[in-house]
Amino acid sequence: MYSNMHCGFTLLEALIVLAIAGILAALALPAYQGHVQRAGRLEARQELMEVAADQERHHSRNGRYAADALPMQAPMSAGRRRLTRSGLYEIEVQACPGEDLSACFVARARPMGRQAGDACGTFSLGSDGVRDAEGDSMEACWR
Repeated sequence: MYSNMHCGFTLLEALIVLAIAGILAALALPAYQGHVQRAGRLEARQELMEVAADQERHHSRNGRYAADALPMQAPMSAGRRRLTRSGLYEIEVQACPGEDLSACFVARARPMGRQAGDACGTFSLGSDGVRDAEGDSMEACWR
């Protein structure tokens, strides 16, 4: 017997499926990009904490902080910067404004690459524990 049934999709059905997939992608992409930026911020905050811990170790051994973001790696190099694991932030260490490295330091994480457009901007953490963010509110960025 020969059947008159057709198999497959019509052009209209295929266009409807394509339109639905496009709408879902348009809704999901901003959420995904926001998640990626939040993950980058988390990495920057963790790395700043590691830099602060390294600076405290260096201070306890040498009586002063270092202008080196990698003070526990020999040889020391003034002005050396540190990149986060994914390379989204560059961290530098400087003396506090109006102070000297024997008393105080501030570590700053500057966004780079795809993270450069982040609303939080540059993060900072001082030897006194003061946290800051350049862009949005400090509380929102350090959450």
